[in-house]
Amino acid sequence: MKTQKKYTLGIIGLGHMGGAIAKGAVRNDYLERYEIAVYDPSEHARKDCSIEGFAYLSDVHQLIENSHIILLAVTPQQVEGVLDEISTDQMDVVLSIVTGVSIAHLQERLHNTPIIRGMPNTPLQIGAGATALCMSDDCRADDYDFVFQLFASMGVTRTIPEDKMNEIVTVHGSIPAYVYYFVQCILDDAIERGIDERDARALLVQTFIGSAQLLKKYPERSIERFVDEVCSKGGTTIEAIGELKERNISAIIHDANEKCIARAKQLGK
Repeated sequence: MKTQKKYTLGIIGLGHMGGAIAKGAVRNDYLERYEIAVYDPSEHARKDCSIEGFAYLSDVHQLIENSHIILLAVTPQQVEGVLDEISTDQMDVVLSIVTGVSIAHLQERLHNTPIIRGMPNTPLQIGAGATALCMSDDCRADDYDFVFQLFASMGVTRTIPEDKMNEIVTVHGSIPAYVYYFVQCILDDAIERGIDERDARALLVQTFIGSAQLLKKYPERSIERFVDEVCSKGGTTIEAIGELKERNISAIIHDANEKCIARAKQLGK
């Protein structure tokens, strides 16, 4: 991807995800520090840019004028105010990671600027992220490829239909919180049974890591088979799995996902 602009990536909003993307791009040698510029009025962002060596611009219009890809990394509650502010600017391409906000809405507000819409997750900050992407019909292939490889340098990336972007949040976007909450429940139970918290946490975290690595190593193997390999007949684990099935954990997860998707759709209105 060739650009005549001073900066390859101009970031509006240096929060958790915006910062993770910028730092991850540099950490993996996908971008140089001098290729990244940031607009975010917070003092935290100014200090972070100074530490990381990113250009800090106090004028959002200057950022847009000098950047090829504009990363919109603000909250759903902030996005309409930002769109109001930049609606008259000419942009090459916008990469939005704002939950629930459709390509059609962004193009309506930004005079049909080419849009790439992304749904990354927080493990991106350690190079173990998962990102779903889609693009507008007028987006250039080399711009999309650049963004796809940017996220691929920080984990796994997949292209999905835009009409599934709200649903995909329950596959990877919100799932880190599900995992953390499940870990917390197991850990609390272990502590209640008198097990040392540090020992339990170390063993528990490594078990999650190891289990995930096995799933990744053998993608052709069914999940059910992995469960069966741990559940020996007449053993301990099969009793636990039986209890989880009797309590219909699958239905609970489905209902939780329904709430999550509904909120994503609500945020986009």
